[in-house]
Amino acid sequence: MKILTVLLLIICTAVCLLKCTDRRTASGDPRGSRYAGAASCVQCHKNISDDYVHTSHFNTSAKVDAERFRKLIAALSDTVHFPNDQLVVLETAHSKLVQSYLLNGRQERSEPLDVAFGSGEKAWTFAYWKDDQLFELPLTYLSAIKRWTNSPGFQKDRPNYTRPIVRRCFECHSSYAYSENSLAQGQYAVEQIKANTVLYGLDCERCHGPAAEHVTFHQDNPQEKKARNMVSIKALSRQQQLDLCATCHSGDPVSLRSIFAFTPGDSLTNYYMYYPGSGKDPDAHGMQMQSLMLSNCYQQSSMTCMSCHDPHINERNKKEVFVQRCMSCHQQSTHAITMQQGNNYCISCHMPLQASKSLDFNNSTEQSDLKYYLRTHRIAVYPETGK
Repeated sequence: MKILTVLLLIICTAVCLLKCTDRRTASGDPRGSRYAGAASCVQCHKNISDDYVHTSHFNTSAKVDAERFRKLIAALSDTVHFPNDQLVVLETAHSKLVQSYLLNGRQERSEPLDVAFGSGEKAWTFAYWKDDQLFELPLTYLSAIKRWTNSPGFQKDRPNYTRPIVRRCFECHSSYAYSENSLAQGQYAVEQIKANTVLYGLDCERCHGPAAEHVTFHQDNPQEKKARNMVSIKALSRQQQLDLCATCHSGDPVSLRSIFAFTPGDSLTNYYMYYPGSGKDPDAHGMQMQSLMLSNCYQQSSMTCMSCHDPHINERNKKEVFVQRCMSCHQQSTHAITMQQGNNYCISCHMPLQASKSLDFNNSTEQSDLKYYLRTHRIAVYPETGK
């Protein structure tokens, strides 16, 4: 009887685990059963989806497409030199793109380009998998100068293949990544990230929240046109809308819990803690929220990020679109009207490009303190522009 009881308990436990597993993976989404998966959204929102796939948010990380980057490499200098006859060459090996380290003409190391971080609008940084660990590669591509260079923050005197990519990086460059226990490795703590759980880029549910109930309801009730079981972003308070964007656009604070758990309507204070004074001189890289909050435009209005940005559309280089959004609040400004008539671009003067204080590129042989320029989100009068 005891043996029979034990067997029954084992069987019941196994059945429960299988059911839980089935619920978790029913949509094929590693985030769990509350998530429908991006493909489900396309069924009803195809036009939005077709536009969104061209945005920087959607393309902020990806598995490397060898053909795509092979063309990029072929069109550019594919070698970066370091001191003492060291260099890194971009080449093809076993149908993969690799970054190979050569010392005195002899290959010392070669690793594949497995993952690309960044949309390529400004840069691409690459990483390679080694078991369940991801490591940054030594070369980054800078779009503005159309060349490869030492990855940001790496040592100047030799190529580095040992910097780990941790889940925190994925929290702003993906929709999800599952990680397990950290391992001590030299000066770094290395997280084990399950490659098959990574959802590259930012998908619909990363910003709109879990949608399984929403999808199920509307599949069962196709005649219902009012969105059910889904938070309306426009219905959120100003602070809630700002917090949603600030999950990735407010610097590198102390994380209290994984931002992957954030859903629309949450308070960012439950996830992040900021160092005192961190918003006084915000970096142009990653601290758009703090910069915006220093602006008179922000302080004297109810504007949010979406007052100027449509996150569903690729708006890069669409000067007229942003000028019109500035003019929507500055129709009574003689200066603004005059500048618009002169075909001037408001943000060129009032949101100029600034060098990041946290990112630069230096390999001491070809480049020294190569700056990384991004547009500040502090809307202001800048003496250097005269505006």
